Amino acid sequence: MTTNDAMLDAWKRQLDAAMRLTEVVIEGSERMREVQLEAAAAAHADAVATQQALAKAATPEALLRIQTEWLAANQKKSMAYWKALYDAAAETHAAMAECIGASLPKNR
Repeated sequence: MTTNDAMLDAWKRQLDAAMRLTEVVIEGSERMREVQLEAAAAAHADAVATQQALAKAATPEALLRIQTEWLAANQKKSMAYWKALYDAAAETHAAMAECIGASLPKNR
């Protein structure tokens, strides 16, 4: 193998690794966007339902109950949201590390 062939092969491997890494990053970004859109849609639906419940509340106790339930549910949903984002980021990071590791030259 000539020096030019070796350089061309190394260049091709680098470009291939860069393309695979770009694909992994895009897929991770899309997953994070899906998590965000799902959370936004759920938050909107919850807000509408809570507004309707508040409009129907007739006593201070009912308002307090609605507020307490809303706060507790939001805390759980918030934790689930951040966990889903963390999981998507961690999976993306692992896939990136795998791509980078696969692109390293093998010891001969």
